Amino acid sequence: LKHIDQPFERRSTYTMDEISPLLDKKEVLSQCEKIFYFTLGTLALAGGIGSTTIASLNLLTDFTNFPLHAYAIFFGLVITVLEANRFLAHPHLAEYMKNAVKFQMLIEEYARLFATTWGRALLYLFEAFLLLTSGGWMDWLGFLYMVTLAVFAILLAMSTGKKLNSLKDVMKEMSRGTSMNDVEFIQKKFDDWDKDNSGHIDSAELRDLCIACGIPLSGAEAEVAYNILDTDRNGKIDKKEFVVWWKTQSRAWA
Repeated sequence: LKHIDQPFERRSTYTMDEISPLLDKKEVLSQCEKIFYFTLGTLALAGGIGSTTIASLNLLTDFTNFPLHAYAIFFGLVITVLEANRFLAHPHLAEYMKNAVKFQMLIEEYARLFATTWGRALLYLFEAFLLLTSGGWMDWLGFLYMVTLAVFAILLAMSTGKKLNSLKDVMKEMSRGTSMNDVEFIQKKFDDWDKDNSGHIDSAELRDLCIACGIPLSGAEAEVAYNILDTDRNGKIDKKEFVVWWKTQSRAWA
C-alpha cells in the first residue's frame, strides 16, 4: 500500500499504537471510494424498482407480450427484495424491512445462487433482456442501467472475493504465532474488534479490521463482504457467523 508511510509488517500481535496510524489513514479508504463510490445495494434497489415500473407500464400498453412483461415485473420485485437486509441498519427503514427480509431469506433458500453477488449479477442481466420486449426508449434505458449494474456487481464480486481470501490468509499467518488453535484465535480477534462489546461486528468495525490487516475495503466492497458474512440476514455479524466464514472454503468470487 503505497499510501501508507511505513510498510505494514504482518505479525501475530499488534499494539494499538501500531494499528491507530492505519485507522487514521483516511486516504486508504478514499482511494478505494474513487473506484467504488456507490454501494451496490442502493443501485440494485433503484434498478429493481425502476425495472418493475417499466415492465408494469409496458404491460398496460402492450398486452400481447403479457408473459414476458409479467416475468420482468416478478424478477424486478425479486431484485428489490434481495436488497432488504442491507437497509436494516437504517433507523427509519428497519421496521419496514423486517418483513421483506423474510421473503429475501425464502428466495435465497430456494435459489442459493442469489445469495452471492455474482449470482445476482446474472439476475440483473436476465432482467435487462426482459426489459427489451417492447423496444421503447424507457426499455433501452432500463436495459443499459441493468447491464451496467451487472458489470459493476461482477467487478465487486471479484475484488471482494479476492480481498476476503487475502484477509483469511493474513489472519491464518497471525494465528501461527500464538498458542491458540484457529477457532480460538478467530474468536479472540472477533472480540478484539467488537469495540462496543455488542456481540456483533458492524460494517465500520469490519472495515477497521481489514485495514489493520493491510487489506482496506471500499464502502461497496464492505457492503458485499458484510452480505457474505451475515448469513441470517439480520443486519449484524455475530461470532458464530464469523467462525463459519473462517471455516468455509475460500471462493474466488463473493
